[in-house]
Amino acid sequence: ANGGQVNFTVKGTIPAKYFNKKAALLIQPVLTYEGGELQLAPVLLKGEKVEGDGTTVSYANGGTFTYSQEFAYSPAMNQSELMASAMAFQPKSSVSSGLTMAEAMKMPKALNLGDEKIADGVIATSTRIDVQNEVRGTIQIGDENPQKDASGNIRMDAYQVAPEHEVNMLYLAPHGYEKETIITEMANIYFPKNIDRWLPNHDWNKKKDVMKHLENLNNFVAQGWVIRDMEIDGWASPEGEETFNEGLSERRSITASNVVFDNFQKLARKKDSQVRFKNPKTDINLKRMGHGPDWNGFLQEVEASSIQDKRPILNVVKSSDPDKREQEIRNMIMIYPELENNILPPLRRAEVKVNAFEPKKTDDEIARMSTSEPSELSNEELLYAATLTDDWNTQYAIYKAAVQNYPQSWEANNNAGLVALKMGKADEAMNFFNKANQLNANNGIVMNNLGVVYAYNNNWSEAETHFMNANKMGVDNNYNLALIDMHKGNYKTAITKFGNTKCNYNLALAQVLSGNNSAAATNLECARKNAETYYLMAIIGARTGDTNMMNTNLKKAIKADPAMKAEAKGDREFIKYYNNPDFMGMVE
Repeated sequence: ANGGQVNFTVKGTIPAKYFNKKAALLIQPVLTYEGGELQLAPVLLKGEKVEGDGTTVSYANGGTFTYSQEFAYSPAMNQSELMASAMAFQPKSSVSSGLTMAEAMKMPKALNLGDEKIADGVIATSTRIDVQNEVRGTIQIGDENPQKDASGNIRMDAYQVAPEHEVNMLYLAPHGYEKETIITEMANIYFPKNIDRWLPNHDWNKKKDVMKHLENLNNFVAQGWVIRDMEIDGWASPEGEETFNEGLSERRSITASNVVFDNFQKLARKKDSQVRFKNPKTDINLKRMGHGPDWNGFLQEVEASSIQDKRPILNVVKSSDPDKREQEIRNMIMIYPELENNILPPLRRAEVKVNAFEPKKTDDEIARMSTSEPSELSNEELLYAATLTDDWNTQYAIYKAAVQNYPQSWEANNNAGLVALKMGKADEAMNFFNKANQLNANNGIVMNNLGVVYAYNNNWSEAETHFMNANKMGVDNNYNLALIDMHKGNYKTAITKFGNTKCNYNLALAQVLSGNNSAAATNLECARKNAETYYLMAIIGARTGDTNMMNTNLKKAIKADPAMKAEAKGDREFIKYYNNPDFMGMVE
């Protein structure tokens, strides 16, 4: 079976001087299996003197015929037989391809030639694509004497695929939680032209409400958050001489630092102070710099101004020799009073930025609260909390709490669906993913995960649609797309899409189905161990005639999952071993 279809071809030979020139032969193939049968299209052969449809067979020379057929696969067909009934007769006139066995029996000289078995059942190894174990990371130990550690416990890691070869069919949505968040509070101090002293009553300090901003800065620091650093940048308006402006901007930055440090020192001396420093000048990491003339700021102010004809000003700044620009600006002040009134004053400043660490809960606190007080955590904290444990039940409880407290979070719904599917709760997973898709339509992560649920439920058509859409949205899901190619019978294409994947069951299955049993066995040796892994190794043993390999791994498969006993008993991969005592001893 390939891609849900069974294809077979029968070739027949008619010996010379056997087929009567006036005779016809109708062959009716029937696939019989427990609980049903499937009648296939008949084969019609005719002698040289018979007119109508069918393949003509020479009396003198005999002949050959080829019969190919395709039909839809059903698991019930695994233990089946392809039989053929044959009816010879002498047609009354011409023969038609629509002739039935019942009609042939009524023809002159009709002779039932009996039934003949053509083939034993359907090889269904191509249907063994394993999504469920891949998603769930299933380990099933088949060893009689499992590997154990020094304490006598089974070493599960010895049966798990190495982390570097782990495949992720599903994608978590990012939790968005920052373990370290920097919060910045800012204030500017303005200075008169060519002045570097702190003048609270300066017009621009009043106009910009500087005292209020300094108060906000003090309140920010008074919270007692840990201060990472403080940045102070001094600037000058660009109409002055450049060397002078360099020194002026530096002195303004010093003035600003003194103003701010004086305020912070007062905070530190308060009786109930929460600040974490005693001497701000030595305890706070200060990054202070004078930048000279602020040409970029000047251009931005001009472009944002109400000056009607800005081009002459902008052209001068952009094209003039750097040494001449200051003079050109001074000349333009005479023409454009707006420059001195509103453009240049806000450039004469010092910018103060305090960067502090936002207080965070410890990982232990977040983990504890996620299960005891989830409503006290943010959505980001809950999503992060789920990553702090490897226990699926705990993860699932946390993600469901996130969904309950933040029902509009597509991330919470997506991640709840992911864990639900890992736990085998396919219906719940589908509900969560559908909700995530409603909240954030056309999201590649959600689209891919929906595809995985469909593949998990063997709905390959929907799986393909969702995987293709997710891939177009930028999701790297070539592994999932490779499974679609396997389902279609395109095994070499699938192997290409698997890319650098190693030690993986589905890759090994594709290699078996493309005829590379050696490569498949190599991958299965280091793949995650479960009943499917052992069973495929047994199939490789059967295909390559390695009886020991077949018996050893089939025994492990049955120990890992006793249901494999009945499966192997009727699997046509092992048909040549049906009389083998060791094989029969395992499956009976």
